[in-house]
Amino acid sequence: MYKMAFISVIDLGTGSIRNTIYDLSGKEVDARKKDNPLIHPQPGWAEQDPASWWSTIKDQFLDLDPATRNQITAITVTSQREGIVPVDEDFRALSNMIIWLDGRTAREAEEIVEKMGEQAIYDITGLVANPVWSLSKILWIRKHREDLYQKAYKFLQAEDYLLSRLTRKAVSELSIASRTCMLDVTHRRWSHKILEAFEIAENKLPELLEPGTLIGTLPDDIAQEFELSKDVKVYAGAGDQQAAALGVGALEEGMVSIGIGTSSALSMTLDQPVRPKHHKIILNCAALPGKWEYEPPIWNTGGLVRWFVDAIQGEGLSYEDSLSGAEAVPAGCEGLIALPYFSGAGSPRWNPDLKGGFYGLGLHHGQFHLLRSLMESIAFEIKFNIESIRSSGILLKKVILSGGASKNRPLCQIISDVLQAEVDVFVESEASSKGVFLLVRDAIVADGGQAPTPSVTPEYISFIPDPGNKETYDQVYQRYIRLGDHLEKLNE
Repeated sequence: MYKMAFISVIDLGTGSIRNTIYDLSGKEVDARKKDNPLIHPQPGWAEQDPASWWSTIKDQFLDLDPATRNQITAITVTSQREGIVPVDEDFRALSNMIIWLDGRTAREAEEIVEKMGEQAIYDITGLVANPVWSLSKILWIRKHREDLYQKAYKFLQAEDYLLSRLTRKAVSELSIASRTCMLDVTHRRWSHKILEAFEIAENKLPELLEPGTLIGTLPDDIAQEFELSKDVKVYAGAGDQQAAALGVGALEEGMVSIGIGTSSALSMTLDQPVRPKHHKIILNCAALPGKWEYEPPIWNTGGLVRWFVDAIQGEGLSYEDSLSGAEAVPAGCEGLIALPYFSGAGSPRWNPDLKGGFYGLGLHHGQFHLLRSLMESIAFEIKFNIESIRSSGILLKKVILSGGASKNRPLCQIISDVLQAEVDVFVESEASSKGVFLLVRDAIVADGGQAPTPSVTPEYISFIPDPGNKETYDQVYQRYIRLGDHLEKLNE
């Protein structure tokens, strides 16, 4: 008889910390979730307390039924990306983590560009120059907290912090290391050229592993602290967006995973690190070992719909009523086009100075036209990025949506109509957790002598394109691109 085995997946998100327990069939056995508060020491700064993360995760394990906790044989982690925390040799945080939302590093980001050049940054790291990446945070700490920089044993991201403290081994995996602006993404190693340029000692950084690698077992004292077996194995996970692509089943080249929420990120797995010819599409290491991914971000997606419903439309209509009203508006919004750059443009324009607006407003337009035009602009931005990816010669095979905004059925149908492609919506709520579960499950089965388990087939709701809307959307999309081009010229 085989012993039952459970996998604990810790999802350290920006808004919450979730610990989901799966059996080897992929069934959710239990889950614990707690808010992850932000700290704002100054306007524009955003931090979180790693010590509170540890305390929360400990409480989540202790809150489990002992019968469940005793059957946990493995732990893995997925997390938010780009944040940096200095730690001591026991992997305890020396300060709060400067997270991805933090805006203090604009000057350091400029210095990176001045020293390296935007093209060199892209060629080495696959990233488009931006203050969000981890390198600018390390440079800020050195400039403004030199004592902290000198005291630091390692600089870690969120996933790294948990994995390293759980195993007492300084480790990072390649998908999350892709977001540092220090990784040679093609050769899957720290970039000596970048580290030398900014005088960062490589021994300040963790060892690099492929996603899903076995790191080790829990030290005795941590096993006792969490009331877990000392035989529990800890596996490297993946960054949240890369893990979500794995979770929804976007495993092959040409399959696009779109985590669509307040903002969105597209993810397409690649067999080789090919860069598009005409646009700078972010290139990362994927959650699948030995693979890469494109990951262009779109800053404004579901947040546009929520903004309109909350701030613009009159009272008396529910969110669902608003979506129904927009759904009834004809494709193309009778000449109305929204430009969704309400907080600048992400990929592929990469222009933080662009602003949003509406073009073609007439007296025949009402509030539902405005709302639908915003949803159509989301679909146009998705198409714009997919067309940019196609410039590298990769063909679109499948589109899979996940995330909160994927529950917006009219939006999903509009995306399908604009792309003229079937769009599948992942029905589970935790794509990232499911992704890292799948990443380590086969290793657990092979290593632990567990019973063979059936493959986990993702469940979808499918949206089929209406061919009657193709001509309209093709025409409107071309006008949309021209409007964006003209808008960029106005901002020069």
